[in-house]
Amino acid sequence: MIINEYEINSLTDNRNLDEIYKESVFIDIETTGLSKMYSEIISITLLLHNDARYKIYQIFCQYKTDQSQALKYLRDLIRSKKYIITYNGNSFDIPFLEEKAKQFGSDLNFESLTKIDLYILMKKLKYKINIVDLKLKTVEEYFCIERNDTIGGMDVVTLYEAYKLEPRKEFSTLILRHNYEDVYNLPLVMNNIFALYDDVIYLRNLIVTINNDELLIKKNLLQCTFNVITTFNKDYINHGIKYDMVLSVDTQTLGINIPLNTYKDENIREFYYLDNNEYELETYTGIKGMKRNLIPIRLNDKIYIDNIKSIVRKILEEGFGCTQKQEAAF
Repeated sequence: MIINEYEINSLTDNRNLDEIYKESVFIDIETTGLSKMYSEIISITLLLHNDARYKIYQIFCQYKTDQSQALKYLRDLIRSKKYIITYNGNSFDIPFLEEKAKQFGSDLNFESLTKIDLYILMKKLKYKINIVDLKLKTVEEYFCIERNDTIGGMDVVTLYEAYKLEPRKEFSTLILRHNYEDVYNLPLVMNNIFALYDDVIYLRNLIVTINNDELLIKKNLLQCTFNVITTFNKDYINHGIKYDMVLSVDTQTLGINIPLNTYKDENIREFYYLDNNEYELETYTGIKGMKRNLIPIRLNDKIYIDNIKSIVRKILEEGFGCTQKQEAAF
């Protein structure tokens, strides 16, 4: 087994993402095939924060028997992490490694890690961008992320077969360079994905992405639908006087419905608002001449997006971010 280690620079200028990245492991694997039962691990590359700096670790299995030791090394590296970030890893990399851990009797376990699959995020955002497909290299090109290696997945398998016949360093170097760039580029992809959202709410145990077109007013109800980046083990439902909130694990969505107060007169066709005595926002955008405790949501054709986001943040902080007891429930 060959192990390489490289120190790299900071991954993002986004303070919130940097906090997440320090608790994360970015990972990608190369294998001899798609069968998690019969194919073998060629290499595992992971990027994580360790010893006060970001590092990339590469594990290369020279022989089939190296897989067990590679899994143990991986287990020790990620033991203290909270998130695992991949590109299509929920469908391939993670199940593959779990099956190999089962075969080799390793106690490697991903259940405690929150899974963030960037492929799933891109799939949900595809309607906002003009992109041919969602292959990792295509996404990298769309975001103008440079890649130096020129080989593909099938080339990796061919090179590995050649390596087993004649273990030349240039074969393993080409494989590891390809796997290195797959992982090195993942934070860059994630940075660009988050920039596509209109807003993101970061809480200690919840990351919610907001697109303005998901904030709708129907009749006397503010209907909000958000994607949830972090995962939960069970659905969450909260029916209250001020709002209804439903978190769905299967769809990775959070829905919030908020009843609105309304007012009409000769000059105002539609005025939707909330009473700040109920929400206690410290600041919000008001309307000159209106009572100070009224939070405007919509006045005729004008929608107060910032007020809506402030209300949503307040609700999420109350529901998910305030107490240790609430955090422990998810």
